[in-house]
Amino acid sequence: MGAALSVRDSSSDKRGALARRGMAVLALLLCLGGPAAHAEDGAPNALFGLPLVAKQGGWARYVNTSADGPSRFVFKVGGTGRHEGKRGRWILLEVDVPATGRVRFDFLVEGERFSAKSVLLMRLHVPGRPPSDTVAPFNQPGAERLPHLLRQSTETVDGKKLAVTEYSYPMGITAQWSPGVPALGLVRVSGTQSFLLEAFGVGGDPWKGADGP
Repeated sequence: MGAALSVRDSSSDKRGALARRGMAVLALLLCLGGPAAHAEDGAPNALFGLPLVAKQGGWARYVNTSADGPSRFVFKVGGTGRHEGKRGRWILLEVDVPATGRVRFDFLVEGERFSAKSVLLMRLHVPGRPPSDTVAPFNQPGAERLPHLLRQSTETVDGKKLAVTEYSYPMGITAQWSPGVPALGLVRVSGTQSFLLEAFGVGGDPWKGADGP
């Protein structure tokens, strides 16, 4: 990813298990499932390539379930920014990493899709450390791959009915997308690891009402 987190780990320590879980969530989000989702040429099938839902102040909270239990993370829609003369929109990813605190990845996205080529800059915020930038972190040869359209349906999340389009990716991964969900528009991702939309809105605290791991 161009920037790494150092998290103390121990197989006999519950904190170590929680830290592994937090890092697994990041790998899932940033590389569409981690090493298992890499193409034969080594380039990741990265970042879904689906349209952004750029509702200013919008957010979406997700839950991922693993052998270590559930973990939650939030995507937010930020403001606009520039990098090397190019304009983009900031999309923020927040995740709680035990023994580290709330870690945030800021992605400056050019254009209308969250794809490997469109991420101009990734800025990593770790508590107690200065921010670190990685330019074009996912733009590798072969990293751009279009999803395959499967079907359209509806889902009810947080008491709200959503129009959903489902797409498939390599390695048996599927993603549901909706124009009603801020930031990435994701409703559910299924595969070797899975996560689903728990709540979404515009304004307010996206972590309010979230249960702890």
